[in-house]
Amino acid sequence: MNQIVLSLDIGGTWIKGATYSCEELSNAYFHHTLPQPLNMVKRESCLAAPFTIHDFQSALNELIKDLLSIRGELCSIAISTAGVVDYAGKRIKFVAPHLSSLKNIAWVEWLKNEFDVPVTLINDANATMLGAAPLGYLNGLKTIGVMPIGTGLGFSVWRNGRVWTPDFSYTLLGCIETPDGNFDQWASIVGLAKRYPDIALEDLFKMDKYKVCLKSYLEGLVKIVQTAYYMYHTNEVLIGGGLADLVVHVGFPLEDILNNLLKDHPLADGTIPSVRLLDEGNRLPLAGAAMLGYGEHIAQKSRWIKPYSAISTENAYDASLHLEKMTHDEFVRLLWKAEQEAGVWLEDSLSDLSLVIGRVVERLKSGGRLLYVGAGTSGRLAAIDTVEIACTFGFPRDKVLTFIAGGVADASIEIECDFEEDASSVPEMLAASLSKNDVVVGISVSGSAYYVQSALAFAKGIGAYSVLIQEEDVKDLPFCDKIISLRTGYEIVAGSTRMKAGTATKKILNFLSTATMVSLGNVYGCYMTHLECINEKLICRAQHILQTLFGLTNDDSFTLLEKNRFDLNRTINFILKDNQYHE
Repeated sequence: MNQIVLSLDIGGTWIKGATYSCEELSNAYFHHTLPQPLNMVKRESCLAAPFTIHDFQSALNELIKDLLSIRGELCSIAISTAGVVDYAGKRIKFVAPHLSSLKNIAWVEWLKNEFDVPVTLINDANATMLGAAPLGYLNGLKTIGVMPIGTGLGFSVWRNGRVWTPDFSYTLLGCIETPDGNFDQWASIVGLAKRYPDIALEDLFKMDKYKVCLKSYLEGLVKIVQTAYYMYHTNEVLIGGGLADLVVHVGFPLEDILNNLLKDHPLADGTIPSVRLLDEGNRLPLAGAAMLGYGEHIAQKSRWIKPYSAISTENAYDASLHLEKMTHDEFVRLLWKAEQEAGVWLEDSLSDLSLVIGRVVERLKSGGRLLYVGAGTSGRLAAIDTVEIACTFGFPRDKVLTFIAGGVADASIEIECDFEEDASSVPEMLAASLSKNDVVVGISVSGSAYYVQSALAFAKGIGAYSVLIQEEDVKDLPFCDKIISLRTGYEIVAGSTRMKAGTATKKILNFLSTATMVSLGNVYGCYMTHLECINEKLICRAQHILQTLFGLTNDDSFTLLEKNRFDLNRTINFILKDNQYHE
């Protein structure tokens, strides 16, 4: 039987719903098109007073009945909603007062119990982002704001391949207060209609005689885009939602007008951010939520729940030890001994690592990317490896990414604190436009982190190569293609896998990335011939490499680097083409 994902978009005025076949969602994802729903239904949301939560649930129930009239097996429900959704997608943490009924978790529990399928919530701006990602709107090394505008204003930030969540929080741009009201009120097309009750909203955008009325609204949008740049350094803002539907319908050139206004009013630092219209409008949050539901379906099918008693790293290295009674010398020697054991035992995994390196090289040569996924220490160790690859080997920054439970914004100094390890990473994989050519390396010492499992399961489900780094020596798991075992055993401080397991993880990542870069030709002999000259030490290193390889003087090596814009690889190629320097 055809498997179906139910997608809902809950706003202040309407509940919009659609069903999608999993086959259609898969095809649309791979072919970078907007998925076509099996059917769509729209109802008043019944959220504002005098309605109650029961009125909302009744409206929701009627809408779902209509949507599920088509034959098929429901496998997942995903809901795009206004407000701030918790990281795990289970509840609404904050919402505008007139939508406060949504914070009552009872309606979500009702859906779970009624249909017995995974139910996932996502903020409407993030859902719009997930709908836009496969269509090619999100790419490159830049920061993009996604801003659906309807009853209110949503905002989400995508930076260099990842959802960006500063301070583990959604970006509440719409809540910014001004003397003339907050940005939600400024941007709202419902509010715009109320300001001009005698003018049809379509006519306001369509008829030249209303240009003066529209001027202040458009200038307000420009100020919002400029504020987004100051706060989040957004190079580009994508405008979607009901506003996009409206201007596309009437043929109003919103994108051109806003970009011209932005050019006429450059920011204090001279920057001119740009605006792009999401022509798909309100179809994007429905499609994005549907993609999320499809991804969660894949991830949940192969989820492996490991009993606590089976997590070997929770056991003590030696339960008879009293570490607090040891001298400093005794303790550090014990730590040294344990670390040496971990290094020796890692040897048994080198053949598996070699196989993985070969697959990574193949995928990167085919245009794919290397994506690390981890929680806590595992994620931070991966991030350390990621940031060094570009400057050491000159490899493109958008080709090696790290994803950390809770978001990368504060990962270097903060640890997850609200069950982020147990949350799904499917939204982040979707926002990154994961492809068949990519490699996803998940790091979970215990093997139990669902944040890691879900990324690997989704990757495997779409044909990307998925690898798990964990402590235990296991040959096969349902959610990944290959396992690299750390074999580090028990920790001196029971459960503290930042110690032996962390050291072994760093070694595996060092071996994996370095061997891959060597295989890709970014090293000659034992020298990093593609390094980036981004500080004095690295310029000196580049000079030393040129002197060693070509017998140049210190002055000649600097002159050639300067002539080639301090690009070492370009300098080497220049020398090889010039017989004057080529020995």
